[in-house]
Amino acid sequence: MPKLYVGEAIALVFRTMPILLVRLGSYLVLGLGLGLYFALVGGLAWLLGMLWAPLGFIVFAIAIGGSFWLVNLATRYWFHLLRAAHTAVLTEFITTGSGPAGNQLQYGREQVMRRFRDTSILFGVDMLVGGVVRFIVRTFTRITSLLRLPGVATLGSLLQRVAVMSTTYVDEAILSRAYSEDEDNVWKVAADGTVLYAQAWKPILTNAVVLALLSYVEFFLFLLVLAVPAVALGAAFPGARLALGIGVFIMAWMLKLAVSDAFSLAATLLAYHRSTEGMTPDPEWVARLENASEQFRELAGRAARHVGGRPAAPAGTPETGPETAGLLPGDAADEPAGT
Repeated sequence: MPKLYVGEAIALVFRTMPILLVRLGSYLVLGLGLGLYFALVGGLAWLLGMLWAPLGFIVFAIAIGGSFWLVNLATRYWFHLLRAAHTAVLTEFITTGSGPAGNQLQYGREQVMRRFRDTSILFGVDMLVGGVVRFIVRTFTRITSLLRLPGVATLGSLLQRVAVMSTTYVDEAILSRAYSEDEDNVWKVAADGTVLYAQAWKPILTNAVVLALLSYVEFFLFLLVLAVPAVALGAAFPGARLALGIGVFIMAWMLKLAVSDAFSLAATLLAYHRSTEGMTPDPEWVARLENASEQFRELAGRAARHVGGRPAAPAGTPETGPETAGLLPGDAADEPAGT
């Protein structure tokens, strides 16, 4: 079984404790904000429900959808950049053996801006890399569905879903090459990184899948730990049981995002850098990906258009649809590879 780097990942997370504390504080603020949000809309829904019961339910259902929009907004404009800065610092520890002196968060943000110049470039590269990685994952995990054995198709479908869910860590690992490579063309770094992932996918994906599943186990542990005082408070104040239940779920999820995901990120970075150490992109794999993935062709095209130390400006998210065959022998020509 591929190495999971659990001990090294824990050590890395502790070595980046200043950023971990910022992550924890940020997610706790988000959790408190969501708690206040649900308290307000829950009260409004209750009042409207007194007038007409279905109206209260409709308002609360809309409010749940609105909470996802708020979380997505916070993720895009703060947590994404925070994770990128954390990735930069973790990469420094992994590739050099020592971390930056001084403020780790400031160093990480400087590295992100130095390499990507602008947040739109970071988002553009990340989207394309994510598309290529998901295509690679779907292609390899789809092999299990070709075996005509009872239950294998269902297992393959489940494996594919879990594997795709875990690709967030892999995307960050590929982008982390931008912080360790002496190369201004981040599109080329990303394209090369996806090729290396295709060449050494098995130990990297295995780590990512195991860690993604482990992060949810940790979430349930957080849930149990927080539930103990909540149950005691609920016994003393029965009217607060619903609010306590919602609060416990939100705070457990915030702890999962802050702590468990930081550990999973560190372990996946270790797996990627160790598995691809000393490797160079194989022209045969480059050709396979160019034939098979529209997102990879876009990455390669932007790398070719890179001019004078300034990354090519993103031209929007490419359409996702059926992709040409050729990644693996025997791939069907009409195999969909949407994200």
